[in-house]
Amino acid sequence: MSLSDALPRFRRAIAALAAMLSALAGESPAQAAQSPVQAAQSVQEAAGLTRLAARLASDELPTGAGVVVGQVEAPAGGAFVLDRADREFRGKAIANKSGLSRGPSTHATLVAQYLVGLHSSLSPGIERVDAFEANHWLGAGLLGGSGAALPTLVDAKVFCNSWIGEAGEASNAYLRKLDFAIETQGLIVCAGVNNGRGPLDVALLSHGFNTLTVGRSDGSHRAGTTSLGVDGPGRMKPDLVAPAGATSFSTPLVSGAAALLVETARSLPGLAGHPAAESPDVIKAVLLAGAAHLPGWSNSPLARGASRGATSMPLDPVLGAGQLDVEASHWILSAGEQWAGATPALAPECLPSGWAWIEIGPGQSRWLRFHVESLRTEVSIVAAWNRAVASDFQSWSLADLDLELWTADAQGGPSSLLGTAPGEFFETGNVLSDSAVDNVEHLYVQRLLPGEYLLEVRRSSDDQGPVRAALAWRFESVAPQVFGEAKPGSSGKLPALRWTGRPSRHGDDFELTVSRAEPGSLGILLCSAGRGELPFAGGRLALAPPVTRFAVARADDSGSATIPIPISPERVGTKLHFQFWFRDPGQADGSGSGLTNALEVRFGP
Repeated sequence: MSLSDALPRFRRAIAALAAMLSALAGESPAQAAQSPVQAAQSVQEAAGLTRLAARLASDELPTGAGVVVGQVEAPAGGAFVLDRADREFRGKAIANKSGLSRGPSTHATLVAQYLVGLHSSLSPGIERVDAFEANHWLGAGLLGGSGAALPTLVDAKVFCNSWIGEAGEASNAYLRKLDFAIETQGLIVCAGVNNGRGPLDVALLSHGFNTLTVGRSDGSHRAGTTSLGVDGPGRMKPDLVAPAGATSFSTPLVSGAAALLVETARSLPGLAGHPAAESPDVIKAVLLAGAAHLPGWSNSPLARGASRGATSMPLDPVLGAGQLDVEASHWILSAGEQWAGATPALAPECLPSGWAWIEIGPGQSRWLRFHVESLRTEVSIVAAWNRAVASDFQSWSLADLDLELWTADAQGGPSSLLGTAPGEFFETGNVLSDSAVDNVEHLYVQRLLPGEYLLEVRRSSDDQGPVRAALAWRFESVAPQVFGEAKPGSSGKLPALRWTGRPSRHGDDFELTVSRAEPGSLGILLCSAGRGELPFAGGRLALAPPVTRFAVARADDSGSATIPIPISPERVGTKLHFQFWFRDPGQADGSGSGLTNALEVRFGP
């Protein structure tokens, strides 16, 4: 079908959609009984921005600055551009890329508040918005229609599509050309599914391979598997959800989060200048791996038998990978790129959060190693890769990748976790994700026990060349671990060493706190690279030699002290062990010494 044949039918679909969109436009960003400011704060907190702002210094908080976004809107009465007079857009440059708009669009204005609003969005630092009308964007604006013309080169990096549509037989052509543009131009394209519970319906743009398809956190959206009649039927959508009252508003939240991560990739030392850090597959994997798994989330792993822990469904059929959590995703991205080995023996040990951009050929595997020193309440790992579309758009290919977590045996080789008893290595979840149709694989494991683990990405044999794939992961928790025994003080109280803040180079808020020491006593924070168990001053020193003096502190009249822990870039990825010694002249054993418990701290980015 040619573009001239397809567009009349598509314009009719868009026109029918406009009535629905105008109804959606009546849904204010403010929830019932909330002011707009309260609603925005609630959304920002649920999406992780509040926690991100608490972790980072104000001048380090990414806001999407420098990232050009495109907002694509279905015309409502001929209008598709946001209201430039809205105070949320003060200082923004709004470029109309699709000709005359008949006044501002209410729907576009509400969407843009979530996308770039100074108070309502996750990315208020975005300064430029390129506004497109959906029909024009499918044509000369970007895709060049459904024919052979190559997509137009554009300035925008991230596109927000809070509209749906159907173009009949031409839908495949549009989706192929969109996936081609994403792959060749490095675009990040977010698209909402239809509102209302039920199976996926219209193909545009929810059925894309390389897109980020978005639902809403309450699950009141179309979801499930992609339809027959389009390329790759049976793939799971949406990819993730976001906490707004309609998919029209959840989609700009994810788009803004993507812009925030792109700014991070361009500006954070260690990432800046690395093109992979802002590639669409890396950003997709990072967003999905950071997503929060809401109550009831499941990708249906087998719960018993020899294949316990296996699933062919990478995502929850309604919630995708989970709810957008920009703080967790920022943590993953800022940890930096890790490397993968061609064999288990060459697998490097990786940080507990991070990402990798691998090249993998037919029949090959790539391996990463993780040393888990304490119980991890949650492990989330995602592989994402793009389909390749021929430049004439007549054919396409998709590699079949699987993702599996193994335990390492005594020789360091892989030993299967499948079928192991609950609690032997992990309590619940999946350690194998092997969909035959999706271009996402996802492992979600709860209560992973300490040990050595190997992560394998493997590709089935085919006749295609090497492909690039993105991996992203987070092993919760990176919180300090309490170990060792405190020595009771002469007052009968048990002294304690705890912490506040997060052991991150960003934020400058990580401190160790001493409580229930001898009031007014002078003490020393001891430090070591490893754990130990040695008799010391009538108690037990839980640090392995050599032990060094990290800081000196004096307890106040309540027996408390606070010790700031500076975190330099060189300390990121390392771990230290701390224990506090203090003078306690009243000790019955005559040692004159007190000891707290010990802490193990792994420092993150």
